[in-house]
Amino acid sequence: MQDVKVDLARAEFFDEFSDSWDTHGPPPEPELVLTFLRKLNIDSEKTVLDVGTGTGLLVPHIFSFHPARVIAMDLSVGMLEKLRGKYSSRFGAKLEILHGDVHLLNLHDSTVDIALCNGVYPHFHNKPLALSQLQRVLKKGGILAVNHFVGRQFINKIHGSSSHDLIRQDLLDPVMILSETIAGCGFRVKEWRDDSTEFYLIAEKI
Repeated sequence: MQDVKVDLARAEFFDEFSDSWDTHGPPPEPELVLTFLRKLNIDSEKTVLDVGTGTGLLVPHIFSFHPARVIAMDLSVGMLEKLRGKYSSRFGAKLEILHGDVHLLNLHDSTVDIALCNGVYPHFHNKPLALSQLQRVLKKGGILAVNHFVGRQFINKIHGSSSHDLIRQDLLDPVMILSETIAGCGFRVKEWRDDSTEFYLIAEKI
């Protein structure tokens, strides 16, 4: 069973920052984002689940690959309101905005081609449960991507110095530990990187 109080606390934390979120530091360079997204083989037949989409940082970049559908999901209503204002009319019916919890995904089995967890994985309070939910909704051979456009040490420094007790707990494990966790949840790890400039792991549903 998930700890609902923890989820509500994280949702409230990000709701508080939703108005100013887009001004928190410079966004990643577009070419860095596109280089990473190219690894996921997004095309016109794919449904992409953007977990922890926030205000939609990756949404326009994902749409540059012309997917069939993008499901932009977040726990924070405030973040999703900002996303809706920016992109709902621009991308129309191909953009589905979903208020939800990765630990209890309100999606049918085997309906997603690519599940993208950009900048959000450390905030999953029960990582095996979250990964099992992502494994469930992905099609066989579907792609799971966990990534940050900065290094792991930087992420852990920011989270570790947070004024919020929960966020201080949300640290990113070395990629080899992450690899073992993901492999134990029904995935085959394909590619990874863990250095001072970028962190990612790409895996395929077995």
